Amino acid sequence: MNEDRFLRELGDQARREDEAEKARFDERWDRLAAGTLTAAEDAELKALAESSPEAREAYEAFRPLGADFQARVMSAINAERSVIPFRRAAVRRIEVWLGAAAAVAAGVFFLVRGPALPPLPAYSIDALSGNQTVRGGETGPAGGTPVFDPDSQLTLVARPPRLVTTPVDAKAFLAHGAELFPWQPGKPGTGGAFRFDGNLSGFPTGDWKVWVVVGRPGGIPSASALQAELRAGRTQGPDWQAISKDLRIGARASP
Repeated sequence: MNEDRFLRELGDQARREDEAEKARFDERWDRLAAGTLTAAEDAELKALAESSPEAREAYEAFRPLGADFQARVMSAINAERSVIPFRRAAVRRIEVWLGAAAAVAAGVFFLVRGPALPPLPAYSIDALSGNQTVRGGETGPAGGTPVFDPDSQLTLVARPPRLVTTPVDAKAFLAHGAELFPWQPGKPGTGGAFRFDGNLSGFPTGDWKVWVVVGRPGGIPSASALQAELRAGRTQGPDWQAISKDLRIGARASP
């Protein structure tokens, strides 16, 4: 596999993950549940529902129940009132429950957040470890940047300066020039630390940067969103922070 094809496939994977992320938080689902979609938007969601089983299930889950369903519910409630008048209070509780259930269904895609969590402390990355190449002149313009064999296993640990007990996630990305590619999810350790293990096999030789993004659950940006943030010089947001280490993938040593 040549380098251009490999990078194209990585880019396609990043775009697919970004599209899936956007689909989960499409505000049109909220408007579908509330019954406020335009005809064009409804047609778009119906087309989306035909594209995958997940989208079809989402469409069915958020499709309004309709006036007929509401009429049947109210008819049953009124019949209950006429047959057993003294149960009026119980019927009222049913109406309240139905209203609450409708509100939950209409707002299922909203993220319900508890009390504000404290900001995360500034994380750091330990020294990278793996099968490093040591040859005269290999470091070149990269200076003290560690150089790894092209099929090396790369291991790194990101840790906070103090204990973190609140929920936190972490993902690692590899950047080659201006392009950013998903690499590995973090394995949670103690006190909020994360360990990353992955292979560099197949990645082209040259200068790379490994980015570790730590954030609150659901707060870590997608690869394309993170790439845009980094290009704008931003390495943190309200619910995430990004830190990096340089590395180089060297040419395979001659036997």
